[in-house]
Amino acid sequence: MDAAGYLAVADRLQRRLEPLWDARLGRYEPGPGATDTEVNADLLLVHSVAALQGHDGPTRADARARSIARFLVSPAVWTDRPPLGADPQVTGPGWVAMPGRPNRHLVFDVEAIDGLVHAYLARDVLRLDGRTVARIRDEIHRVATSSDWRWPALRLNQINWYCAVLAADAVVNANTSALAGGMGRYVARFLAGAAPQGAKAGNLGPGLRFHYLPDRGLRTRSNVDSAEYANIVLGFSRYYGLARDSGMAAPAQLDLLHEWVRRVLAGYWTHSGYLNWDTGLGFSRWHQRKKSALSQLALIGVASSPELQPTAAWGAWAKWMLDRGLTGYVAQVEREHGIPAALAYGVNVVPQSRANAYLAAARYESNAARALEAGIGRRSAIRPPALYSFDPDTGRLAVTTAAYNTAIVPVNQRAIPYGGIDIARLFDARQDVAANIGGSGAASFGLTARVGGRVALRTQYGDRGFNAGATPLRLTRAPRGAGVSGTDTSRRAYAGPFTDLRASGEVHDHGIRATTHYRFTPGWIEARWTLRAATDVDPVTTFPSWGSRAHVVATLRDGRIVTLGAGTRPLASVRSLHIVSEHSGYQVLPLARPAGALIRLVTPAPQPADPHPGPTVEIVLATGRTASFAARIIIDAPPA
Repeated sequence: MDAAGYLAVADRLQRRLEPLWDARLGRYEPGPGATDTEVNADLLLVHSVAALQGHDGPTRADARARSIARFLVSPAVWTDRPPLGADPQVTGPGWVAMPGRPNRHLVFDVEAIDGLVHAYLARDVLRLDGRTVARIRDEIHRVATSSDWRWPALRLNQINWYCAVLAADAVVNANTSALAGGMGRYVARFLAGAAPQGAKAGNLGPGLRFHYLPDRGLRTRSNVDSAEYANIVLGFSRYYGLARDSGMAAPAQLDLLHEWVRRVLAGYWTHSGYLNWDTGLGFSRWHQRKKSALSQLALIGVASSPELQPTAAWGAWAKWMLDRGLTGYVAQVEREHGIPAALAYGVNVVPQSRANAYLAAARYESNAARALEAGIGRRSAIRPPALYSFDPDTGRLAVTTAAYNTAIVPVNQRAIPYGGIDIARLFDARQDVAANIGGSGAASFGLTARVGGRVALRTQYGDRGFNAGATPLRLTRAPRGAGVSGTDTSRRAYAGPFTDLRASGEVHDHGIRATTHYRFTPGWIEARWTLRAATDVDPVTTFPSWGSRAHVVATLRDGRIVTLGAGTRPLASVRSLHIVSEHSGYQVLPLARPAGALIRLVTPAPQPADPHPGPTVEIVLATGRTASFAARIIIDAPPA
């Protein structure tokens, strides 16, 4: 998208958020959920950028901007000291979540400041009064120089918040030396803490996966990974160019930073601009739309910071992912004729208020304005090639192509109830669910072996703890990482473009040993399962679907096409299967038809990590001590 494209995205979302405007209060009112400060700050940013651009559209609202700016600097949400009951880690001035609520968090401060900085930049066009301008400058400076924010203050390893506040003070108060020195120290500290330190996990694991709690051990549930917080932290990149212009030296470990950018883009994003999402924070973060929008700040920063890009192509790919994420969210809004739910794909284990849905929309809208303000509209976007990322200690393998995206998650630290040595989910090019979003058992891909009717082994086993030094999945062919083990200490990202990627894993239990072999190409996936057992077992492989209208169509060897129902059908009679999910689907082309194999449908029960399963195809293999099956999976192309 160019500048007009970003403004068009913002305008379309603004129309949907118009009902939130309360003329009596002079601000947007998102309702119960404590998002008032953030929603108003994000939309203040939008109105300010629209004014600076001389835009004529729904986002141009100078009077609203003036009113919101006065609200944000007023005692209604600004406080000189934390109210009773606020976060005990916050001791100084800043912003509460909404009037009358003591909630304090770094994100409230940073989001409020981001909106106020843009109002300050547009002060002349907006005709902001002198008192409001003075309060903007004073309040930002007081926060930036408070003990909560000045060096060496740090919440976990989240340097992004501090870089944002330093940058804001540099913009509104010309405090550029503090930005150059402070941001340089924060970035250096993050990179210096990348490796484990004794019993502490450090910031990044082998393959450069992100640790949410760096001062805890590797077995800590939250440290299995965090797609959203890795991107939130990389959001410091939005201010990198300003810091360099202010005199900050290039990081001494710039090569490591390049490797991490490579890992973040290839391992946490999809071609559709949505997160390739696994997180140790589990249902407290997974598929929250407000977090996916917050994560886009990393894409804005990388796309606008050439020095942080491993090569120029990565910047163009970041812009592609950003643009697709923005337009994809707008398409979802239009599909639902309103702001989508706060949680995507029907996930609802930790419910989110409607106010958080509005916050997600405000963040997406403001990200379009941020991209415009950062000059990304003048940069080229290039569709990325097929990308992968591999973490050898947990075995997580993320794959995204122009046709599909998926991941294998052998270790999940029991943070989310899916995982195994088979693909954990399958989405199409538009981020619609082709097969599933998680789940285990019949709601997942994989091989299950039963003895006497009881499950004795699964390749998609649901949960598995971290085992230091183990290598639960191996890359057997890859541009980077083939053969690397879980003991790797190279501080290198095993991530990037691929054309032919192969991986294998093995599990054993109850005298049974099962192996999976996956081959990924830009257009299709090939899966092979083999099993050996000490006694006779009953093995099946499963191919799930999604949604209440899902069904399965078989193309028979004689050319007839039939919709599968109850009962079984010999695999030998079938040429291919088409699993038709709610909005997408995929074909299964058997690469072999073992003697005696049958096809049947089963109906999985909803699961927390797969709330809307459709029927699952079971390939029932003959009873015995050995078994094997292989199939090619071709994901449906979205309609034009």
